Amino acid sequence: MERETWEHDTRLLRELSIFGWLRFHKTLLGALQPDRHLGEYEIHYLKRGRLNWWVETTAHEFRPGSVFIIRPGELHGGDEESLQPCEHLWFRIRLGPKSLPGLSADESSDLCKGFEEISHTTFPVSTAIGDYLDKILVEHRMKEPHGGIIARGLLHACLATIIRDYATFASQTRNTPLVTWRIRRALEMLDEVADLQNLKIADLAEKVGLSESGFRERFKAEMGFSPHEYILDRRITEARQRLSETDLDVTRIALDLGFSSSQYFATVFRRRVGMSPSDYRKRHDEA
Repeated sequence: MERETWEHDTRLLRELSIFGWLRFHKTLLGALQPDRHLGEYEIHYLKRGRLNWWVETTAHEFRPGSVFIIRPGELHGGDEESLQPCEHLWFRIRLGPKSLPGLSADESSDLCKGFEEISHTTFPVSTAIGDYLDKILVEHRMKEPHGGIIARGLLHACLATIIRDYATFASQTRNTPLVTWRIRRALEMLDEVADLQNLKIADLAEKVGLSESGFRERFKAEMGFSPHEYILDRRITEARQRLSETDLDVTRIALDLGFSSSQYFATVFRRRVGMSPSDYRKRHDEA
């Protein structure tokens, strides 16, 4: 696991209570326990991976190329209190009329109003957001003269661009579906299929009128992950349900869901959920 955070005396910008970056390749159990931050927005940008988070009573899927905005005081956490494999950057900031150094009261109020009007928790943004945050990360690492000035300008650009990108997103969602009808139909068919292990992507692509390569490309562009990853997640979700609601043997569950062995199933399950199938069952039995 790789992780860097700047807060308290190490932070480069006093308007950010924390700025962070992390990257890792396996699920970390207990890494995202329920939390809330009074008076501050917590803003995440996902570069790689796919996260299952919740805010208050609503579950959300956080996809690459998107931001995830937690509003002041909102209770939030990760599915099973875990953090799935990913790379992302985040920061916490207090937005108000006089909260942003380097901006006038009117400019600060304008940004604050823009964030108050954002009604979605997560939505796709332009690549500029990742570029701004990467450059702010570099300034934290370099500790060069005038780094704070450069980082502050990048932060202002990032905040304003998030508001712009949300306006574009909101306009598009009013006029066109987030997922086109072909991919939406494919998702419906996937949800109807019981025998996922024998499902052929080529057959699915043909049913929605696309070549296999075209289907894979469009699916990933619209969903943020490949058909294979979606199907694997479906199988793991089904495994979690069977482990928590039935007494079926772990090996039986593994084979029924198309895994070649219980050992391979356990490896994939641990990577996705952060614990072994047996530990998952024990935890839910105790609950």
